[in-house]
Amino acid sequence: MATIELTIDGRRVSVDAGTTVLDAARAAGIRIPTLCHVRGLEPAASCFVCAVQIDGRRTLSPSCALAAADGMAVRTDTADVRQARRIALELLLSDHAGDCVAPCTIRCPALLDIPGFVREIGAGNNRRSMEILTERLALPGALGRVCPRLCEQECRRSQHDSALAIGALHAHSADEDLGSEDPYIPVRAAASGKSVAIIGAGPAGLSAAYFLLRKGHGCTLFDASQEPGGMLRYGIPSYRLPKDALDAEIGTIRALGAEFRMNARWGIDFTLAELGRAYDAVFVAIGAQRAQGLGCEGDELALSGVELLAMLAHGNPPVLGDRVVVLGGGNTAMDCARSAVRLGAGSVSVLYRRTRPDMPCLMDEVDAAEAEGVRIEFLVSPSSLERTRDRRLLLTCHRMQAGAPDGSGRRQPIPIAGSEFTIECSALVAAIGQMVDRSVAERDGLQVSGSGIAVNETTLETSIRGVFAGGDAVLGADLAVRAVAAGRMAAVSIDQFVRGDAVTGEQAPWHIAMQPIDDDERAAMFREVERSGRHIDSDPRAEARRCLSCGCSKADCCEMRRLAADYGADPYVFAGARRRFSRDSSHAEIVYEPGKCIMCAACVRIAEEAGEPAGVSIVNRGFDVTVAVPFGGSMADGLRASATRCADACPTGALARSPDLKVGPVWRPIPKETP
Repeated sequence: MATIELTIDGRRVSVDAGTTVLDAARAAGIRIPTLCHVRGLEPAASCFVCAVQIDGRRTLSPSCALAAADGMAVRTDTADVRQARRIALELLLSDHAGDCVAPCTIRCPALLDIPGFVREIGAGNNRRSMEILTERLALPGALGRVCPRLCEQECRRSQHDSALAIGALHAHSADEDLGSEDPYIPVRAAASGKSVAIIGAGPAGLSAAYFLLRKGHGCTLFDASQEPGGMLRYGIPSYRLPKDALDAEIGTIRALGAEFRMNARWGIDFTLAELGRAYDAVFVAIGAQRAQGLGCEGDELALSGVELLAMLAHGNPPVLGDRVVVLGGGNTAMDCARSAVRLGAGSVSVLYRRTRPDMPCLMDEVDAAEAEGVRIEFLVSPSSLERTRDRRLLLTCHRMQAGAPDGSGRRQPIPIAGSEFTIECSALVAAIGQMVDRSVAERDGLQVSGSGIAVNETTLETSIRGVFAGGDAVLGADLAVRAVAAGRMAAVSIDQFVRGDAVTGEQAPWHIAMQPIDDDERAAMFREVERSGRHIDSDPRAEARRCLSCGCSKADCCEMRRLAADYGADPYVFAGARRRFSRDSSHAEIVYEPGKCIMCAACVRIAEEAGEPAGVSIVNRGFDVTVAVPFGGSMADGLRASATRCADACPTGALARSPDLKVGPVWRPIPKETP
């Protein structure tokens, strides 16, 4: 066969006559992206993602269907080519019901693979469930108990009956594992010779240590307290988070090789400069344990919520007396109120300056407090506190009314003139928030912000090279799960730094949201899963099997998703109607979701080659065009011999192997592809 010579991106390439430009480029190790091309099949040229520029031609050409010619000069990465590919991707995405990552995972600050670990619980594979959990989450047992479960707020199962008990399930998985004869301890990479100092052994610090140790780095945690755990130990009552459960999870971090130096105070026992000389990097995770004052006359007479909970954790409960008043509407306020009940107070009241829907705490905690006899008064704010002659406290308050929304989206409370009243109590607990003590950080040269230590939001680098910060130390008082997520995020950046790589942090997942589910399709989805109650103690596997397995099974290997991230495609730039979710689960080996189909026709061509009696075809016209089995047949009818081959060739997950056959996580960061 005759040989021809062409240039591709300035490189001379010799190929047989009749070779396409796409194959010529691949033979030379030059990558041209494509979505519709399948090796060994006739080109479809339907996606236009493989467009290239040919010198002497005014328009771009699809390389998969263009025969290479002698003397041809091809350019694969010009500005015009990249723009054309981006627009082609945006057009495909404009009608793509992707659902790349499950909504519960997207809402989780740690981006936990929730469908993955739940699926393994349902299958009885608790060890594998723990492996998936701990890929992104340290302390799963503790967080399963205290997390506000933002994930459950997005659970699609709630559209039918009730959300999956996700928090309870990962607490169950952790407890089952820690109670086994061989608890899961992840494999630690070979020692890197690098060491990291972590200031603070709370959720963020423990999480950073967990993931840095797994990468082979040494970790030493410095903490001013007697025992590690931070607010998990000293800010959450044991009836919500048993200390033996917390100790067991910290034990895993010890087993990985963490060194703890307790009763070590930053600014007194060590400085950043000293740590910088002794370690390759430093992570600041000091938390936000400084209580906010009431800001009114006599506020020094109040006991702070964090102080009360710390006293309980140390085994030194205060004498609160018979009538206790708690100020605040967060989880700390509820913890203090419920603790006061347990300390024997005859009357416990919570005063909150906004309304019940505005409370930032878990509603489960509010319900539990009220069930235990705690009385909650809304739209009440303190104005002064004084000591009476008989050593009791007199709190002066005024009533509030809800005004216009403030920056948080909640209605701003406004005092009502002439509404003052007094409450006599034996103890007043102020649980109105915590803040970061920034004084030591400033003295050691770190730049600070309004909420805490100033950092690069992507990498968590501070103003000092080699020093990183995260969790409440940066955000101010926040959720434990966000602190744990920040610890992992810091570990990624610190690992890059100590290895001498560019510090870029971790790539965020590229995602396109699914449109609302039609009522008929929703009903069909719910019929496919088992039902059970929310309480999982009797049968956690049944609860796990209620999961709808949202998200795309090809999210971690989807070519269109990877290209969209590479080319910066905006899935919403072209407005208009989008296809809604539908699913054909009739086939034993594959699932078909036509809303994800981009009409590449790969399955059509594979089915034809396989000699399928019915096969699949592109049917309808215009915006209603789709791939379907002729005459309204199901995939079980159309793809008898080539189903899994079609699923493997599908570039978007429209055809995918059945979830029952799927193994591995639903989402991982998309790797950059090399030729």
